[in-house]
Amino acid sequence: MTCPFCKEDIRDGAIKCKHCGSTLSPDTYVNNIVNLTTDEIRAFAGTNAYYYIQAFARFTATGCEKYSVTWNWSCFGFTFVWMLYRKMYAAALITFLVFCIPGVNILLHLGAGMVGNYLYYRHTTAKILEARATHPPHNLVPILQEMGGVNRWVVWATLLLSILLAIAVAVFFSRILATMRQFDGITI
Repeated sequence: MTCPFCKEDIRDGAIKCKHCGSTLSPDTYVNNIVNLTTDEIRAFAGTNAYYYIQAFARFTATGCEKYSVTWNWSCFGFTFVWMLYRKMYAAALITFLVFCIPGVNILLHLGAGMVGNYLYYRHTTAKILEARATHPPHNLVPILQEMGGVNRWVVWATLLLSILLAIAVAVFFSRILATMRQFDGITI
């Protein structure tokens, strides 16, 4: 059998991978605090649902909800963009405003990498409970898929903005170099 997370060979029927420590049966996860099921989390998270199911399990492993340090590379590298991608609009706005403070940038990235999964867990839990309270159980999965999931437009907007920014920087520096060459030929 191969671990679906680290792709190492493991014993058939194993519950936990001996290489990466991942739980190999994420379908058994049920959050005992608010009784979130894996189907609800899978419907809400969409992309990478298995990763988030495992990360969420760490926050409720003791039988009560408790923050535990986890690492999210996407949140570390693309904090604001990742939050928009995961539809966490309030957190994205706060992050954007904090990014405007000089000298805080790298600290924010490090902190976001450590707490990103927990913020997403809280967001997911709140949205699933909200959906349960306002919709009948037989219609819950499509509602969760609509409420959750990802904003695919964020990827394309980020790529477009990155290209435009690269062009603007290239034009700016080419003009500076042209101006410096102009002054280089002048002697005083």
